[in-house]
Amino acid sequence: MDPMVQSQLKDWVLIFAMLLMTVWGLYIVTIFVRRKHQSTMQKALLDKFASAHDFAEFMQSPAGQKYVMSFADAVTSPRNAILKSVQIGIVLVFVGVGFLSAGGGPYVLLTEGFGGLFVSVGFGFLISALVSYFLSRKLDSKFKE
Repeated sequence: MDPMVQSQLKDWVLIFAMLLMTVWGLYIVTIFVRRKHQSTMQKALLDKFASAHDFAEFMQSPAGQKYVMSFADAVTSPRNAILKSVQIGIVLVFVGVGFLSAGGGPYVLLTEGFGGLFVSVGFGFLISALVSYFLSRKLDSKFKE
């Protein structure tokens, strides 16, 4: 392959990896802001009740039960955690591959080091998600018996 084309290809891969990392960072910030906003709303709702009796009445209503189920499913469902692990793992693997393919020049040790780190951590997330998936299926079948 022509060295000029190879150099341009490495530059594009590095740009893609940096862009992907930036998008992932923005995604993490968005999740943090959304969770903080949701927590603030839940706290404001709980502060609205003057007594435990008022809160108990709310919990007995269909709206109260729907409210509790909205965050109870997110906490108890392993599906969300598995999907998050898969998403993070895929992003980290691609970022690592981008760093590895951009290796060369004065920062070869840095790019290869970060590349190997990101690929390793990404595969760790993917393996963790796979193990969690099989464990949740196995435990779910045991609880149904």
